[in-house]
This record gives sequence, structure tokens and C-alpha cells, in this order.
Amino acid sequence: MDIGSVATVQVLTVGPRHSLSEVARMMYARRSGSAVVQGEGENPGIITERDLLRAVAEGADLSSAPVEDYMTANAITASSSWDAEKAARLMLEHGFRHLVVIDDSGRVEGILSIRDLVKALLN
Repeated sequence: MDIGSVATVQVLTVGPRHSLSEVARMMYARRSGSAVVQGEGENPGIITERDLLRAVAEGADLSSAPVEDYMTANAITASSSWDAEKAARLMLEHGFRHLVVIDDSGRVEGILSIRDLVKALLN
């Protein structure tokens, strides 16, 4: 089973200058544990609920602190044609719960979460 068939395709995308509070509200509204961060001409980054928790723990002013201060820039990505097992191994190896999925031209095609993998395995 390839990850392109199980990844979430309605990706929440934000800019690096969005405030953490804006992104947290968007993630909450979409029931998403992450958002892809896309700047001009840059490889995609990612911000996750763990990053937001770190910002809170460090006392960041969520209304003014930009995403770029807490995101993972140049996120490790996976091709949509990858086998789910390969993606799962990468996620476990690096401690990821979310993986940005790209197509052959490098465009963001989806986001793969641990939940997506579990759902696919149970179906």
C-alpha cells in the first residue's frame, strides 16, 4: 500500500510569519495535529502540536511569536509512491507523528499521520 493512497490530502498550509496563536486556532478548527509551512521558494516545513506545546512551555507570546521560530524547516518528506511500511519506519526512526508527502515534482500532496497509517492497517 502506497502512502499516497492513505495520506490526508486536505493539507493545512500556513506561512512562516503566521503567529503561533493563529496557527493553533486553525489546527484546532481543522482537528489537525500539524500544518505544512510554505514560504516562497523554500522546501516545506512543518509545525506540529508538539512544537506549539514547546512554545507554551518556553513562555512564548503566542499572539506575536511567528511559526518560523518553532517549526521544523526543510522537513523530511516522503514520496507519495513510498510503501507505507517504509514511511512508518522513517517516522519511528525519527520520532515523527506527521510526514509531509510530496509528488515527483516536489509539490506538497498530503500529510501522513500515525493515525492515517493505523486506519489503513485496520481497513
